[in-house]
Amino acid sequence: MAGSRPHRVTAIFFLVFGSGAIAPAAGQSTRPTPDSLRVAGSEPRAEAGPGTAEAAAPVVSAGEEGFALRSADGAFSLRFQGGAQYDARFFPGDRGDAVADAFDLRRVRADLRGTVYRDFDFRVNLDYAGNRVDVLDAYLDARFAPALQLRVGKFKEPVGLERLQSVFILTFAERGFPTALAPNRDVGAQLHGSVGGNLIAYAVGVFNGVPDGGSGDQDESDSKDLSGRVFVHPFARGGIEALKGLGVGVAGTLGKHRGSPAATGLPTLRTTLGRSTFLRYNADGTTGGTVVADGRRTRISPQGYWYWRNLGLLGEYIRTRTEVRRGDVATELTHTAWQIVGSWVVTGDPVSYRGVAPTRPFDPRRGTWGALELAFRIQRLEGDAVAFPLLADPAQSRPAADGFTIGLNWYLNRAVRFLLDYERTRFDGAPGGGTRSAENVLLSRFQVAF
Repeated sequence: MAGSRPHRVTAIFFLVFGSGAIAPAAGQSTRPTPDSLRVAGSEPRAEAGPGTAEAAAPVVSAGEEGFALRSADGAFSLRFQGGAQYDARFFPGDRGDAVADAFDLRRVRADLRGTVYRDFDFRVNLDYAGNRVDVLDAYLDARFAPALQLRVGKFKEPVGLERLQSVFILTFAERGFPTALAPNRDVGAQLHGSVGGNLIAYAVGVFNGVPDGGSGDQDESDSKDLSGRVFVHPFARGGIEALKGLGVGVAGTLGKHRGSPAATGLPTLRTTLGRSTFLRYNADGTTGGTVVADGRRTRISPQGYWYWRNLGLLGEYIRTRTEVRRGDVATELTHTAWQIVGSWVVTGDPVSYRGVAPTRPFDPRRGTWGALELAFRIQRLEGDAVAFPLLADPAQSRPAADGFTIGLNWYLNRAVRFLLDYERTRFDGAPGGGTRSAENVLLSRFQVAF
């Protein structure tokens, strides 16, 4: 999608935020602002007040939350954020070099967010990795009240718990198996909001509909997906301190879809860190030889997390059922996946669903080294054994995979992070097929995000 429009958006980023030195905005952050970011003569003046030129001037700021421009009354604002991830992925014990060790520019993102007339927010989020431009998010949010907000455009469907996290705050370099069965970004309209502060949050929307783990920009049929999610923090407003970070919820989708040999509507399932395919449905480009979605598709996903001080635990399960067809043969396939993710910030810094917040950023001159986190993950994805051998080739696909991951995360500060993950994935044998050796992956990532 390397059209002229994304490049014009990128040009706006640099025109707005690359024009000179930047001064801190009053009230935007309690952290000291480096002298290098101050504009000469930009210190607040005691005589500035309502109606003066100083009070009416736009406010420009730079800090942990990105680079921003806002009107004096706060009714209009513009914020530029972004990030990049540089990976080194190796496969110890890989026999015959079946998978290549490689360095990878995994993500390069530019994220523009803004507000107009105080109650209307917008976002345009682009990714430049892979020598192309992808429009990830492009939506408008109308905030009528905390309990009633309307979002229209392209954005994440409200289903996967880990999917809804920003990729820059994930515990591991890649999301787990449940995300492979949850919808990603889609075009649609959604009502969402919260009740009782952060006690109950909900979202319900109508979308074009995408395959498991997929994203989409358009639809070629009249069928649509209904997606919804309810998430509760039962102890957020009092009670036991250790349970205030507990959240539980359930999400799901319902829709009907019919694929074609060119767009089957079915997923290709891959390992998480290694990103290698282990389950793919037969597809030779013909109607009789290609497996396609052909009817109802439902998803259900109970999910939850618990965070307390420097400890974190996240778990989710998802089940998808899809009616499929190959030629004259029709059946229903059921896939399930689950994961449990645990983390311990050794340095004692707080952790939450929004990530780790280092309280002592890296500064050897002051003897501070950031935050250090240890993490583990266990997970499993099961395909449907009925798919073999007619719908999936047992020589090339496996019906299920188990994964175990350990990770070490070093947060130098809020923007810079180094990850080191090791994952071992084992595969179940397919009926009538051979076995596949376990996959071992060692992945390191250097990340900059603001």
